[in-house]
Amino acid sequence: MSKKTMLILYLWLCGMPFLAFAQTITLEDFLNQLQKTHPLFEKEKMTAKIEKETQNSYLGAQDWNLNASVTYSHEEPAITFAGPDQTDAVSIDGSIERVFWKTGGRFSASISSGFAKIEINPLYNVPSNLYQNQIAVSYIHPLLKNRNGFLDRLQHDLKQFDIDFSEIRAIENMEDFLAGATGKYLDWVYLTEQKIIIAERFKLSEEKLDRTRRKRKANLVDQADVIRAEDAVRIWRQNLVLAKSHWKALQAELAVLSNNDQLYNYYPEFNLYDIMDPLLLDEAILQLKNESRLVRLLKIRSDQLSHSRIGFKEISKPDLSAIVQFNLKRTEDTIGESFLLKRPDALVGLQFSLPVENRTAQSQLLKTELQISQLNYQIDDVVITLSSALTNLHIQLQELENVLELNQEQIESAKERTKEELKLYNQGRGDLTFVIQSTDNEQYAKLTYATNALTYQKMQIAYKALMDQLYN
Repeated sequence: MSKKTMLILYLWLCGMPFLAFAQTITLEDFLNQLQKTHPLFEKEKMTAKIEKETQNSYLGAQDWNLNASVTYSHEEPAITFAGPDQTDAVSIDGSIERVFWKTGGRFSASISSGFAKIEINPLYNVPSNLYQNQIAVSYIHPLLKNRNGFLDRLQHDLKQFDIDFSEIRAIENMEDFLAGATGKYLDWVYLTEQKIIIAERFKLSEEKLDRTRRKRKANLVDQADVIRAEDAVRIWRQNLVLAKSHWKALQAELAVLSNNDQLYNYYPEFNLYDIMDPLLLDEAILQLKNESRLVRLLKIRSDQLSHSRIGFKEISKPDLSAIVQFNLKRTEDTIGESFLLKRPDALVGLQFSLPVENRTAQSQLLKTELQISQLNYQIDDVVITLSSALTNLHIQLQELENVLELNQEQIESAKERTKEELKLYNQGRGDLTFVIQSTDNEQYAKLTYATNALTYQKMQIAYKALMDQLYN
């Protein structure tokens, strides 16, 4: 039976199924599962939908508006000279109005019908019953202020910036969440590697204890060597139990986080020691300046303020509007003739209005310009901050690659030293303490290598998150 086969069997007997025989889950599969099950993703996606419905609510401003009324009035003058003694009147009125966003115009049309019963001295020769019907149409068209309906659409158009902002903000929040979850997954990968290293060391310590006991029976070593070997077994058994408890706890946390009970049966599948090639620093910084979500968020706010500034400029303009009105009406003492509308009225004119100082709009305009300038400085500040953080990560990643190479050399050196110490001990020229110490150093070198590899992988995740590469 080969050493590898014996190690697999040993790990299985220790309650630690070997990775080759266990179900595994990759980082990509884990994150995909997380996106399907965790409520944060649906919550973030709803933000833009809420903003969209808020925008749609502004569309009601250009809906047709219908009005209708029915009134009855009774009037008895306190003093009558030549007027009626009593008047009873009934009127029915209806109108329809609409604002046209494409032109900024206001259209209205109305129809009214009324009946009045008048009690008056017959000497005045006034009909006792009067019927009146009227149709009226009017249209107001802006020529300066709100031309082409800019102000009517302003709130609706500004809300589009909020929608774009919320969509990018949601993606940024989801990416931050994925970055945190990825970090936990990498911890799980590290603890898996740690378990393997510690289990291997525990196995070696048991083998050394067994050999030492046999040598003690043959009076080749002292009882002190047996005690030292037993202490080593106890220490590494304790380390293994502790590592397994941390591993199980983190596995349970990830299972709950992803709402996936199957994860209790899985091991992570990830190469902890894989070295990736990031972009050249200059290219990465240029890409960050052009595509960073944080910068895009600030630019959206800047564009929104620029659009608002146009609105304040529009408000500052004089209000010059063309007015067209036309109506037909007729009043008769018989209901039939009152519907023969033959008396037209028409009006065409211009309406002009201008606040003398217009201080409100001017102050809002100046405030908006200052806010735009402030945002531009903030954009520059964010670009510098992100670039400095990216530079820091880039250099650390490069240096860590060198450290990982040194870790590999340290492991090989520790293995060679262990072989030599064991050779000396078997020849009776060495001490078991040095063998145990050398074996421990070998395992500690492997743990250091795994720890530094974990740090490297987490820096890679931070680098990708900074470059907005974790969530698309």
